[in-house]
Amino acid sequence: MAKNKRDIDLKVKQDELESTASRLFLSLGYDGTSMNRIARELGVAPNTLYWYYASKDELLVGVLNRQMSQTLVRLPTIVDKPLKEKMAWALREFEQSRELVATVHARLEQSEVIRKWHDQFHRFVEAAVIHTLQADGVAKERAAMLATVGTFLVEGLLAHPHSERQREAILQWFTESALPA
Repeated sequence: MAKNKRDIDLKVKQDELESTASRLFLSLGYDGTSMNRIARELGVAPNTLYWYYASKDELLVGVLNRQMSQTLVRLPTIVDKPLKEKMAWALREFEQSRELVATVHARLEQSEVIRKWHDQFHRFVEAAVIHTLQADGVAKERAAMLATVGTFLVEGLLAHPHSERQREAILQWFTESALPA
């Protein structure tokens, strides 16, 4: 078999595996989804999954990366929007996988692979926020501090119930705080 055919087959199988795992993680929860259940859904032997991912945590990271890639594809649609709309958009994107966000935070101490992914994700998001704020005229140091606050703000809104009114007020406060002094 030609190398490119194997690469295509591998990508197709990984996409199918990640799609199935994502659906099950979101509907049954991470703890409620076993590798055996995922294999059963795919109609393959359980050990087949380990050809693609060494562990369920690595599969979760694959699912998270897949979702992040899908979000990044939609990112250009908001580039010219005001900061408050960008933040609201990010929240809506992350809310679609709120359970996975909670799983990541719950597993940080137990899984090196998840902790590394989480740290890398934070660095990426904070760099993107810093870039956005600097483009709006915010000084680099202030942008860095606001990026950290913004990350915690989004995670807090994802982790704790709130009303639409509270969300609006928080996003408005952040936007006003981010304006150049």
